[in-house]
Amino acid sequence: MKKIFIIVFAFLALTKPVLAKVTESLELNGFKVASESVQFLAKVKITKVEAFQEDDNSEKHVYYADVLSTYKGKPIKSLNYDMYVEAGEDVIFNSEPVYIALCVDESGNFYWPGTGSEFKSSVAIESWLTEHKKEVATISDSIGWCK
Repeated sequence: MKKIFIIVFAFLALTKPVLAKVTESLELNGFKVASESVQFLAKVKITKVEAFQEDDNSEKHVYYADVLSTYKGKPIKSLNYDMYVEAGEDVIFNSEPVYIALCVDESGNFYWPGTGSEFKSSVAIESWLTEHKKEVATISDSIGWCK
């Protein structure tokens, strides 16, 4: 029994770093796709969220954020963006900085393009952005999520 426990413990100890790398790689790949698919990309700290009931029984969540760094789009200090969700969906955010990928409408208002547009801060994303900052700023979104 002791040998089985040691084998299971060793297996878990060896696979945890591998799973973490796979998760980080998937997150980075998603971030790369998002950076090519939107008009605005930034690292932000969400400061407030307001929820409004819409006529079609959906909800509009308005997120307010301080912009820590802008990678794509016009550099700004703060922003708000709209997210439309199903009625009753929880508003979830914390005070940790996140990367967001947003669309911009004809009036210059930001909006949420959908799932896969918010990313936790990670070493992999930060390293990739450091290496590709100029490229990210000039990527066209002509076939992206915002059309």
